[in-house]
Amino acid sequence: MAKAQRLYAAVYTDENLDEAWHHVRRGSEAAGVDGVTLSQFQRRIFTNLKALQRELAERRYHPQPVKRLLVPKEDGRARPIGVLTVRDRVAQRAVLQVIEPLFEASFEDHSFGYRPGRSAQMALECVERGLREGRPWIVHLDIREFFDSVDIDRLYALLRRRIRDRELLRLIRLWLEAQTLTVETPRGRGWLRRLYLRPRPRPRRRGLLQGGILSPLLANVYLDAFDKQALQHGLRPVRYADDILLLCPSRAEAQRALREARKLLERLGLALHPEKTEIVHAREGFKFLGRTLLLQRWSERDRDQDRDAEALEPEEGAGDGHGDDVTADDTPEPAFGEEGEGLSIDGLEAETRADKEGFS
Repeated sequence: MAKAQRLYAAVYTDENLDEAWHHVRRGSEAAGVDGVTLSQFQRRIFTNLKALQRELAERRYHPQPVKRLLVPKEDGRARPIGVLTVRDRVAQRAVLQVIEPLFEASFEDHSFGYRPGRSAQMALECVERGLREGRPWIVHLDIREFFDSVDIDRLYALLRRRIRDRELLRLIRLWLEAQTLTVETPRGRGWLRRLYLRPRPRPRRRGLLQGGILSPLLANVYLDAFDKQALQHGLRPVRYADDILLLCPSRAEAQRALREARKLLERLGLALHPEKTEIVHAREGFKFLGRTLLLQRWSERDRDQDRDAEALEPEEGAGDGHGDDVTADDTPEPAFGEEGEGLSIDGLEAETRADKEGFS
């Protein structure tokens, strides 16, 4: 118990809060529901951090409601993005700095998204290694509405396996159940604001905030349960956040892998999108990290390793098979709304989003 109490106490030390602020100050200027921007918070930084420190130390801290922005997507739907107050961003960052090492020690090697020392480039290199090892059949798992489908109680149970501090768990639970009072949606050049002032509803049982500083870690904690079960069932996944590929040696193995993955995700309360989940051969191109990846070179030796290659009909204009000239799809589809940057590795060419802090 003493060790657990030291864990919570580490959240509000001067050093930890100062480091948390220096991370937050490099982020968005946007204000939360309290209307306080990053610049305004900084003008009284010493007073604000000391006030937050006292609230945390005296167990009086309570998160403010979350402002949600409904950002239009290309398919006509809206992506809900949560905007925390600057005060709550600092608090979440302070907690992240304390608990992230606890979970990083147990995450699987094939997970790359939003983890210290890992990147999209490393995920692509892992895919390339799988192809060179004779696994050219790709199962792309598209989880339907992942953030909205996360089971809060199941996530909380996963957190309790690593975090023994009750006060720290209580704090995280408050963020998981934070109320949304303001919704902003774009209308023309301005914003239409709707205020929700009804009494606080029952605690939310599903849904993870997109835009929260803790959200990337919490999403990885949730999907790490899938990672571990997938390996136990003999699957070969490569995961970047909720973007998942399974690399297989044959179409038959890919079909088996898809069946197994569907069952494992259903245990977590997650469902695959029936139209976007697909099985493809690497020569045909496949989606990963919001881009279409196309194999640039495919040698005769690699073809011999593919037991189903003879059954495939070559695409029209595909070339002679000794190094097809291919390019990447130029239309970015970043999974979390990040800006893109070019990536290129031997054998694969892609453009994907830069690694940035937090899902958005």
